[in-house]
Amino acid sequence: MKMFILDSYALLCLFDNKRKAENKAIKKYLENAESGRIKLYLSKINEGEVFYKLYKYLGESVAFGFRTDLKRGLFPINVISVNDKRTEAASEIKARYPISYADAFCIELARDLNLPVVTEDPEFESVDRVIKVISLKNKKNLPRA
Repeated sequence: MKMFILDSYALLCLFDNKRKAENKAIKKYLENAESGRIKLYLSKINEGEVFYKLYKYLGESVAFGFRTDLKRGLFPINVISVNDKRTEAASEIKARYPISYADAFCIELARDLNLPVVTEDPEFESVDRVIKVISLKNKKNLPRA
């Protein structure tokens, strides 16, 4: 079974009508995860990033609705908690690469689980030698229905 790490950028595309191709692609990833064809993972730090950006740009109800739906399992995403080991590894990644702190946790999770990250965030270009980065729009990585 194929498994992927989602960056917060990918999930935020669900809420961005301007990014039609990315929106369609993330919905396809979620549909495939819902049907059990793939598994999706998300760092708890990236969940927090999605929450605060939704809160800031779309409002409190959208942000809390997302978090509630995620906790109820309405999104087929496995959220991975952060511990001391993950925090220390992420801080080392952040120190070495020009990325956001939240992205460092996504990269740490991908490196630890040896899984690719699905994103369109250009910051990930700087770590494409550390982890495998897959364009959100790269359809060849999705199982066929």
